[in-house]
Amino acid sequence: MTDLSDEGFDDWPVGSGRTGGTWELPLAAGERQAMAALAQTLRISANPLGRTQLAVLLLGQVPTDLLRTAVIHLRQLLRRDIVGMLPIEVATRIFEFLSVQDIVRSASLVSRRWRAVATQACLWRRLFLRRGWRADGDRWAFYSSLPRGICPARVMLDSSVLRVSNAVSLAATPNGMDALLEHPPAMPHKTLDSILGEIGKSYMPQRVLKHRQFLPSSSSSSSRSSSPTSSPQLRAPTLAIDWRMLYAEYTRLEANWRLGRCRVDRWESAHAESIYCLQFDRHNRLFSGSRDATVKVWHLADAASQITQLITLRGHTGSVLTLQADDAVLATGSSDATVRVWDLRTYSESHRLQHPDAVLSLRFNTKWLVTACKDRLVRVWRRESNYSEMFELHGHDVAVNAVQLHGDKLVSASGDRSIKVWDLERRTCILTLADHARGVACLDFDGRFIVSGSSDRSIRIWSLDSRRCERTIHNAHTDLVRTVMFDRAMDIMVSGSYDESIKIWRFSTGALLHKIKNVHTSRIFKLMFDRSRIVSCSHDRSISIIDFAANLPHARMLV
Repeated sequence: MTDLSDEGFDDWPVGSGRTGGTWELPLAAGERQAMAALAQTLRISANPLGRTQLAVLLLGQVPTDLLRTAVIHLRQLLRRDIVGMLPIEVATRIFEFLSVQDIVRSASLVSRRWRAVATQACLWRRLFLRRGWRADGDRWAFYSSLPRGICPARVMLDSSVLRVSNAVSLAATPNGMDALLEHPPAMPHKTLDSILGEIGKSYMPQRVLKHRQFLPSSSSSSSRSSSPTSSPQLRAPTLAIDWRMLYAEYTRLEANWRLGRCRVDRWESAHAESIYCLQFDRHNRLFSGSRDATVKVWHLADAASQITQLITLRGHTGSVLTLQADDAVLATGSSDATVRVWDLRTYSESHRLQHPDAVLSLRFNTKWLVTACKDRLVRVWRRESNYSEMFELHGHDVAVNAVQLHGDKLVSASGDRSIKVWDLERRTCILTLADHARGVACLDFDGRFIVSGSSDRSIRIWSLDSRRCERTIHNAHTDLVRTVMFDRAMDIMVSGSYDESIKIWRFSTGALLHKIKNVHTSRIFKLMFDRSRIVSCSHDRSISIIDFAANLPHARMLV
């Protein structure tokens, strides 16, 4: 019989399913029974090598023209998609062992099934959290619940007792990249599609936030007829987060810090005189204190293109030198020798703590409020006693310039060149550090490490574990180091100086990453940073924002 098969085309039925199916040849009944018995013998054999050898011997006895059909069947068996056979929950666990580059560039291109696994939200969520990254769910809920067209600044005001009708918006004076960095890299605008393109195949992301409206029918009609100044009705959000896009944005954000890609916005004349202190929080509230004896509360736009003044707090009769705020309370210290505690629900003064001299620094947590005074003493109040219990810590020889608090541990820095670590429960000094050549002007403390800046122009990093200075950056600035802050999770340290510059350092090595110039035109008094931006204030009466997330629309949600 002539073989008319086309060797360039194959329609041999290889079966259905993932195992490659079965195929049969026309055999007599006796031969079929013998083959079944042989197959049973092969299955019973416990030695895989023996079964393999027997199979090879059998294939050697097969005519060449029929061997091709056997090879086709074996090829189907070898092409089993093991990942495709698994439940998707198990497959995503396997993909976690791959690098992000392999997932994006390789695994997602194998098949539709693999791509479905490679784009699973649970996979990217675990990869995101494995890096130690975090996202602020409360901020997502807040912004996703806003009715369309409602400004967050208005909600912050309308949801409080206050009704502020004369909110002031300051137009930013942007400085170009060329004026910021000594060797500025270009910062082209990039779409979200191109973000993952740097680590693999680009993709079209879904919306980061998806929500449904839950507006009670009873309030729906009343909200339409309410006055324009009434509080807006908020929606209860249902959050669906695109973790893959957030991973890509976090990667870009880290690259922006590493490469110095940033944008600076400066707001001139934010106060009538020098601005000594500031703090911003995750709700985009910015607090600033000035020599004009006022404290201003601002709303920072996520786009960093404008700030909106919410309210001005008056009460101090001298310069506001220090402040700290949490969600409910604002504490301010002044050269008028008082500390005032403000209720942020009503923006009214709730407590006033008198001192014998100017208050240079203060910090508080849920248990303590600590103040540093020009009279060389540190004073500690128990907050749970409604500020009725107070004790003093003696040890410094001149004015105490800065304090930092972490749990029951307090760190104080003084013009006497020393740094002292205190146990507040025992009310004793447990460690004194004194390597600076001149007075210590500022410090930061996270419970394990202390970073200090001095008028000797150096920055020193101290370890409480070793009880000594681990690293010194000599001549960190050309003038007094007035403010410093660090974040070990980011491996970033930022310092500001009287030399009008801000410098970004690698915390683990002390290496200088970037020197940012022309942010201010006079002495820098205070700075603070988070994952996406640095905010600073100066003797020039301005507030500046160095934004590393100008090209990342959802970076404010990253913490």
